This record gives sequence, structure tokens and C-alpha cells, in this order.
Amino acid sequence: MGSITEVKKTKQDKATGKESVVTTYRAFIRRTVNGKSVSKSKVFETRGKAKEWLRNNENDQALAALGKVSGPTFADLIDSFVKAPPKRGTKFWSASHLEFWRDQFGQMKTGAISRSDINSAVTTLQNKNVTRGTLNGLKETDAKITPATVNRYLASLSSVLNFALDQEIIEVHPLKAGRVRKLKESKGRRRILTAEEEQKLYEAAAGSSWPMMPLFLRVCLTTAARKSEVLKLRWKDIHIDESVAILPTSKNDEPRALPLVADVKVALLEAKKVRPLASDFVFFDPRHPERPKNVDTVWKFVRQRAGLWKDREDALDQVVLHTTRHTVATKLLKKGANIAQAANITGHKTLAMLKRYTHLAAQDAVDLADKLLTDGAPEKTDAA
Repeated sequence: MGSITEVKKTKQDKATGKESVVTTYRAFIRRTVNGKSVSKSKVFETRGKAKEWLRNNENDQALAALGKVSGPTFADLIDSFVKAPPKRGTKFWSASHLEFWRDQFGQMKTGAISRSDINSAVTTLQNKNVTRGTLNGLKETDAKITPATVNRYLASLSSVLNFALDQEIIEVHPLKAGRVRKLKESKGRRRILTAEEEQKLYEAAAGSSWPMMPLFLRVCLTTAARKSEVLKLRWKDIHIDESVAILPTSKNDEPRALPLVADVKVALLEAKKVRPLASDFVFFDPRHPERPKNVDTVWKFVRQRAGLWKDREDALDQVVLHTTRHTVATKLLKKGANIAQAANITGHKTLAMLKRYTHLAAQDAVDLADKLLTDGAPEKTDAA
């Protein structure tokens, strides 16, 4: 018979230090098949799913096939993978993604991970709620993980399996040749701020009850940084002389440099003079200086005063804080930066992720062609 073990893990929010307990259930089977001890396990969010998996995997035939598999466990493979120098096919991965796959397949032999195992894990991901960092730690929302996010998880898994192929640990990549299909992604948010809309937001921010809101908005609109990246900025990260702010880790779990334009540097120097001694954060909460500010309510009021709160029917066309990131990326490309240069500022991990912005400059290309390439056009002649 198999067994189910309840596993409680304490997770700490990096921004606030708050801890929360997450409960999972590990289903485990071990038997002796043909004189060989074999085992298989998997982690589930509910005990019911763990029981169902046991019923489907407790037969001798399934375990006999497992007994023929050799090589390291997937957990051991991940440990080797993260220590190995990156190369083509193994560069894209996220620590949080690998943690999920470790929970799913950690005790399985790498060669035993099948297409059905991965598809089952994808189903788990699709039913997983998004978590958001709050002042009280991670909070689960009602929203489900998007198909785009699921595909990023699969990309991290693919990198690990590419490493396994290169090391001759497996002979067949279970994600390749359509064995596991990527989910269809939405086109994402499309809103880009116009110069007039930016000015309205700046004016509204200037009237905010939070004195740091104008600087916060200006940083967002000059660095393309994500909300979480800006809020995590500490004074030790600010290097005025070099005109950069260094993020120790970004969303991609890698360091990132944010450019500081001239007026932002001046505003930061002024802000530093009046910062409370109890706060390390640049954008601190005035009531709790040891924490970063929760800007959601203030940002809502700014959009309302600017006339940009839910101003369009389609939610993907409405202004959100991430719109500032899209706006910066588009402005860079429109003003002549190539994709690699833009990525260096915005922090996009792959150039392909930036290509979706290039179509937004199409009209500029038409206007430029009309302006510069119309000389020498054939003259019109009267029809015979």
C-alpha cells in the first residue's frame, strides 16, 4: 500500500519578513518488484488528489516500469543544474518555478517523468491561485495563474531537461515534439500611455496625500521597473554617482540596474534628507517606516483624478501600473533604440519578450517613410 504524508512548509515574504504556513500532501509508494526496491511519489495540494494518484499508480505494472529506470532523482538533477554554467537551452529558468517542479517530481527518477506526469502537473498549475505580496505576507487571490505563466513554468522545466539530455541522463525529452503542448496565451495588456496621459498622471500624483507618489511614478516611467522592484528599493541600492539603482534580485531572480535620470537623482537626494532613520526603504510606508508602501489605494486615486480609472470597457485596455512598463519599452523603440538596447533598460530576460512592442512603432515607420522616401516619385500623367 502507499502512504500519504502531510507536509507543512513555512514561507517567508522577502519584502516584509512575514511568514505563512503552506500545507501539501506527498503520496508515496514503495515495493519490491522483480527483486528490486522501487518507489514513486508526488506532491498534491489536497489529500483527495493524493489518494486518487495512489489508486492510479499502485499496480505492479506501473512500478515494474519504474524499476527499469536509472539515473538521479529529479531533485538531485535540479541541484546539479543550478550549479552548472548556463549554455544554450538551459539559460531560462526561475528559482520559484524549479521549486514547484521539485515538489511535483523531486523523488522520482528523472527518466521516469512522463508526458502524463507533466500534463497532470500543468493541470495543478492551472488550478493554482495567484499569490500577491502584501504587508502581512503572501496572500492568495481569487485569480488563477494565467496560461502565459504556466508556459514560463514549462520553459524552466525544459531547461532542466535539456541539461539532462546533454548529460545523457535521459534519451528523450518529454516536452519536445509536441508531447506537452504549450497553452494558448492571451495577447496581454495593450494600453500605452500618450504624452498627454502621462502629464495628467504626473499632475494627479503631485496632488497625492503621499509625498513620494510623484517620485514613485517618475521612477516607473523612466526605468520600466515593475511595481515590486521599485517598492523593494533600499537606500543602499541607490548609487547617485553612477546614476543607477542596483536591484539585488529582480522578478527573474537576477540582479538588475535601473537607470536614474537627472531629475530623479535630484528628487532622491531631497528625499534622502528627510527619510526616517527607522526606514531602509526608499518608498516607505509613513505609518510603518520599516515596510515598503502599499501603493494600490494611492495609485487608484491618482488614476481617478487623471480621468484614467477604468476609462475603457476592455480591461486589457485600461491603465494599470504595469502600463508604465509597456509605455517605457514602446517609447524606447519608437525613439530609435534597438531591441537589445531596450532590453538592457527594461530588464526583459529574452529579446523575444520585447518583440511584441515593435508593432506599436509601425505607424512611426510609415510616417518616416512618407517624410524621407517620397522624393523621386513618378510624376502623374494624363491618361491617353
